[in-house]
Amino acid sequence: MKKLNKKILITGGAGYIGQNLISFFLKKKYQIYVIDNLSRSMSLNKNLKKNVNFYKIDLAVENKAKSFFKHKNFDLIIHLAAFSGIQEFNKNVLKSFNNNVLATKNLVKFAFQKPKTKLIFSSSAAVYGKVSKKKINETHVCQPANYYGLSKLACENIIYNELKSKKNNYAILRYFNVVGLIVDFKIKKKIYSLYDIISKNISKKKYKININGNNLVTKDGTPERDFIHISDLCKIHEKTYKYLEKNKRVVINCGSGIRYSVLSVVRAFEKKINRRFNISYKITNLDETQTICADISLLKNILKTNIEKKKINDLLKDYLWLQ
Repeated sequence: MKKLNKKILITGGAGYIGQNLISFFLKKKYQIYVIDNLSRSMSLNKNLKKNVNFYKIDLAVENKAKSFFKHKNFDLIIHLAAFSGIQEFNKNVLKSFNNNVLATKNLVKFAFQKPKTKLIFSSSAAVYGKVSKKKINETHVCQPANYYGLSKLACENIIYNELKSKKNNYAILRYFNVVGLIVDFKIKKKIYSLYDIISKNISKKKYKININGNNLVTKDGTPERDFIHISDLCKIHEKTYKYLEKNKRVVINCGSGIRYSVLSVVRAFEKKINRRFNISYKITNLDETQTICADISLLKNILKTNIEKKKINDLLKDYLWLQ
């Protein structure tokens, strides 16, 4: 695969995952194009921006999407653009849901006129809903427990229905909890992960945090999550692109296959900074999944990928230098 002539479009590229992916693929010598309406992102890093072709466009607006793709073709489109974060999403469910669905509908309607164009869609483990203690594979029934998960599932269905009759190959990547950085700058965010919140509190010398319950049916009573480092996720995207050269369709879980409780993450940060947190356990989200963990057999078998950063200290160290 000759990379110099390969054009990659990243929608929603000004976000956290987008900027890491841009950095990753620039180092691999791909030509990078970026679309973002900047409604949920602060800005694209200036050093990245000078090395990409950036377009401020709202894909949810049909005529804008149609006009953009009229004379442009790409080898790969990585579709990240979406309203995310359950709490942010729920502030205006209708607007958020419509944004995600319309952006995806317009993308598949106008961007795949040439059969060589491939798609990697950024989906979410939220499509599975409230799951059991067993690890979940890609055939697990999808029963979203919130509107964000439902919007992602709707987008998956749009992609499947629209591209099944076309020659375009595509992948659905269901992200679990993405953490870490591969860039050497701080990305401004509007939505914060658990690691961001802890790190931000440490920087403010505010050593307290609330965990959503401590009486759940988990190892220590607090919610459990499967965290994947952004460096591993970037490699998965590149391997997925190569897989799509010869394969029509694939759905893959993007997790580490290991679950950590929220409390264990807090304790790990405490150990690193040699300071205890004042922890409260007020339940603020009744719809939160108690425990979730990916079965990554497909990831290993199809993409031949091993998750490198899976220990908790590897996951949190990127947040300590930001203090």
